[in-house]
Amino acid sequence: MFEKIIVATDGSDHAREAIAVACDLAKKYGSKIHIVHTPQAVGDTLIVGYTAVPVPPTKEEMEKAGREVIGAAESEVREAGVSDFTSEIVSGDPAHAIVEEAKGHKADLIVMGRRGLGSLTGLLVGSTTTKVAQLAPCAVLTVK
Repeated sequence: MFEKIIVATDGSDHAREAIAVACDLAKKYGSKIHIVHTPQAVGDTLIVGYTAVPVPPTKEEMEKAGREVIGAAESEVREAGVSDFTSEIVSGDPAHAIVEEAKGHKADLIVMGRRGLGSLTGLLVGSTTTKVAQLAPCAVLTVK
């Protein structure tokens, strides 16, 4: 039924549950899993007097954080007993990046958490999950 499954992760609890569900499906259907992570810049804020100055993370910090998230996801997949998987860190808007990965890998299913590490902005302008569901070329399973 599902030959290729994309599982999107941001390291959140919902994403970990999505990985578990994707692994269960992969074992049941003999599917290949492709893990996708799109690091997002979440910096600190420096307060100077009455002024708040955003301090974005460096490129090295972004790459390190991305490798940690993807490494944790790979470990979860291995621990679930799935060996046929690949992973990739991609850049850009998460929703569009996930959809492009699904197209590029000719995925039958995208599995992702219902909520992730998104900000209040995600609630106001639409979450990544909602955008993926609207744009995906295949079925999308959201996990709580």
